[in-house]
Amino acid sequence: MYLNTHTYYSLRYGTLNLKELLEIALECGVKTLALTDINSTSASLDFVRLAKNYHIKPVLGVDFRNGAQQQFILLAKNNEGLQYIHNYLSEFLHTSNFSIPKKAKQLPDTYVIYPFENNIDELEENEFIGVNHQI
Repeated sequence: MYLNTHTYYSLRYGTLNLKELLEIALECGVKTLALTDINSTSASLDFVRLAKNYHIKPVLGVDFRNGAQQQFILLAKNNEGLQYIHNYLSEFLHTSNFSIPKKAKQLPDTYVIYPFENNIDELEENEFIGVNHQI
């Protein structure tokens, strides 16, 4: 399962449209795919609708970043978790000084993945350290 994929809804960072992403995933034998566009959930509904055509289980989340600097990824366990993620993202998008903290707020029905480089000392039960395949 890929935990961090972007489409062109990750403005200035993603290049693929949803169909291209799903076609590549299908070619690679992916059964479950997490869509985590950067600071955006715009593609979520279309992703869920299209994924079934590729026999891929969709997982929704957001890659929270300050510019190019990844702070963490939030993945929804269910629809309620996605609503919490939407609300949390909105808190940042509706402020003039957009700054995402290094550690995520605890949200029910979500998983948090921190970049290895962030050196988070204590993790909650729903928090994990992500390791890039290039490290």
